[in-house]
Amino acid sequence: MNRLILAGGAWLLMISLSRAQEKPGPAAWTIDGMVAAALQHNAELKAYEAEVAAARGQRTQAGFFKNPEVSTEIGAREVRDGENILQGNGTTFSIAITQTFEFPGKGTLRKAIAQKDIELAELGLEQFRLALAGQVRIQAYEYLAATAEASASQEAGTASQQLNESLGKGEAGGARQQLDRQLLSARLAELRQSVREASARREEALSELATLLGMPPGIPIRVTDRLAPPRSKLTLNTLVLAAQSRNPLLKIRKTALQKAEREVTAARLAIAPDFAVGPFFSRDVAGDTEQNIGASVSATIPVWDWNVGNIATAKARQAQAEALRVQDERKLEHAIARQVRIHELIQTQIARTPNIAWTETLQLADQQYRAGAIDVWRYIEVQKAALSSHQIRNRAALDAWRTLLDLNLLTGGALEKQP
Repeated sequence: MNRLILAGGAWLLMISLSRAQEKPGPAAWTIDGMVAAALQHNAELKAYEAEVAAARGQRTQAGFFKNPEVSTEIGAREVRDGENILQGNGTTFSIAITQTFEFPGKGTLRKAIAQKDIELAELGLEQFRLALAGQVRIQAYEYLAATAEASASQEAGTASQQLNESLGKGEAGGARQQLDRQLLSARLAELRQSVREASARREEALSELATLLGMPPGIPIRVTDRLAPPRSKLTLNTLVLAAQSRNPLLKIRKTALQKAEREVTAARLAIAPDFAVGPFFSRDVAGDTEQNIGASVSATIPVWDWNVGNIATAKARQAQAEALRVQDERKLEHAIARQVRIHELIQTQIARTPNIAWTETLQLADQQYRAGAIDVWRYIEVQKAALSSHQIRNRAALDAWRTLLDLNLLTGGALEKQP
């Protein structure tokens, strides 16, 4: 009985060890799932979020009054008459507390400028979020396109390898079969190179995806979506109107202009006097005792410095912000028009490219060659044509997604809800 229990325990231990040694398969991801993960774990995104938090901290700081100032004096005191005869000595002591009050409007402008800094940081975060989502999607489509190309080349190589092996070895079959074997071997070399190049692009896309998702290297990833051309209907005027109100860069330019306008007003108001008000007390003891209690008021007087240089600088920055806003608005309209036109050309190409049944074409070419209906040249050309059509459609679909994702970024995410 004890031996049976020990044998059963050893068997269970071996099963658990064998399962522990099994390597997990690649993690399956949808593209939307990868976008959501990147928006949670991307390291650079955390930096933009920290910038927003820093701007909010500056806004909080801008709302505080200046701390009161305390000044004190203590020392020795002597009193002498007109003939320099000492009448008495003792101590002198004074203390004053002053609170600085800014000229009305200065604090409000400072808080308004700090609020614009928050808006600029939030817009930068919004723009990076859109760009990050677009990068994740395009790298996922790059992975799908490279995977499909590697799979197609591998399938063609397997078919050619099997056909080559069926022709025999050495001098069997005569000179024609020997030449056919040489041609098929050369074709196999080309297909293996295509597999290697496509696999390298796939690994590069996986590496970029792992970086964007904040994952360490070496973790296998598998994208479960399929690569298909987008079917969004684009209208130029609608996209331009959406971009004018939603484009993050354009909103950044408008906010920067508003901040520059407030900085001009703040520079002009900087010469207005600030007031320091507070009580004071002094005590002098030199034989007699003298005490003073009262209030002090101090203010700056603009005599030499009228802040002319800072006002000129603020005006120049305002003009610069306005020029950049106008320039970016024009560039935005041209960029949208260009991307829409490119997208239309790609969609036209996809519609006119035949969707060849890849596996059936390979099987038909193999059957016809074995039956003697076609020679090896026709077999290779049919294979090349089918493979080329397959690759062209995949790359066109990838280019279509590139233009669509660029348009989504230019319009501030206006295309995200479209299929």
